[in-house]
Amino acid sequence: MRLIIGGMGQGKLSYVLHKTGYTLDDVAYTPEEAVHRPIFAGLENWSTLDEISLLEKNPSLICICNEVGCGVVPVDPTARIWREQVGRLCCRLAVQATSVERIFCGLPMVLKGEGL
Repeated sequence: MRLIIGGMGQGKLSYVLHKTGYTLDDVAYTPEEAVHRPIFAGLENWSTLDEISLLEKNPSLICICNEVGCGVVPVDPTARIWREQVGRLCCRLAVQATSVERIFCGLPMVLKGEGL
């Protein structure tokens, strides 16, 4: 599994599609779709994901997640909890990932392993 992180609008999906040759038809937006597709975008929407089960079924998955921990801390307690859950999910995935890249202004920064 590879983990791609970065802020909203930073070019994460475009980067992955360009580097891999996959198309938008290859992108999953739900955990159920991600079992059968090579790319899972919008990981931040699934902060309670059972990542162990998903990665057992699709170990070569490329997971894309918006960074949500930067900026102003939300006043709403539910939003703070969600933000914390997304951060912890990314930490768990980063440990399991063969590579982790952060995309900023469309440019990759390899944090772990080798980039795409």
